[in-house]
Amino acid sequence: MSPPLQRYAELLLDWNRSVNLTGARTLAQVEAQVTDAAALLAVSWEGIRRVIDIGSGGGLPAVPLALALPQVEFTLLEANARKCAFLEHVAGTLELRNVVVLAGRAEELGHLPSLREQFDRAISRAAAPAPVLLELALPFVTTGGDLLAEVSAVDPRRLDQVARLLGGGAPRLEQPLAGGTALLVVQKRAPTPAEFPRRPGLPNRRPLA
Repeated sequence: MSPPLQRYAELLLDWNRSVNLTGARTLAQVEAQVTDAAALLAVSWEGIRRVIDIGSGGGLPAVPLALALPQVEFTLLEANARKCAFLEHVAGTLELRNVVVLAGRAEELGHLPSLREQFDRAISRAAAPAPVLLELALPFVTTGGDLLAEVSAVDPRRLDQVARLLGGGAPRLEQPLAGGTALLVVQKRAPTPAEFPRRPGLPNRRPLA
């Protein structure tokens, strides 16, 4: 692990004692999560210039990716103010000039013209169940872009109808990740209908699938 990644892992563990950023409780566990996030580098990043991390929390997977890809602009979207403070601290400490922290809810910010369908890629790490995550993330992605999300084991065929409703193509699962999770990949094929995402809280209470 590189020195910047090691420093990030230490910061994450230190802040986690007072802010619930991750379920990891030891440095080894945090380092495993950081290494897992870096596994997304195996996916092609050609032509990717703007990325949004949905429900960034402790900055996974965005921070390890931002360290490795300084030419890509990462927007870290997080609704919790204390988690946003941590993300700002990390960006400053590690001098991540390609990171912007955005405070707010995806259900609201996903309707802003300055953000809606403005990103080449959305990423996320277990921020919500897969059907909910599709509704929160795909509105930010431009047609031709994609969503990469670490999710619990799920049959991608169960997500097909939801993905297509939101402008996505057929979901697929790629390489297995640690802890029984997998990488969900959804291409953005068409604009997301204007009614999505629905108002705050509704995607979680009444998922589309």
